[in-house]
Amino acid sequence: MTKCKRCGLKTVLSEQDIQKMVDDITSMNGIRLVDSVTYEKRFAVCENCSNFLYGSTCNVCGCVMQVRARLKDGRCPKKRWEI
Repeated sequence: MTKCKRCGLKTVLSEQDIQKMVDDITSMNGIRLVDSVTYEKRFAVCENCSNFLYGSTCNVCGCVMQVRARLKDGRCPKKRWEI
């Protein structure tokens, strides 16, 4: 399995890996999240971006976008999210 140059984690994440990350972040106290409509809009932008790799990862910032798109303070590094 290929490793991410930035963090050393495996590059291709399974659906279970992604879901665990999402569950972890959404269960934390004090983490501000967007509503589901905003998340869906943001993630749709990611899915159609040429920098979106492996169904999960932004090639610009290295983030798992299923997590970053949920964060109230999350931003698209290419400034493609309007919300």
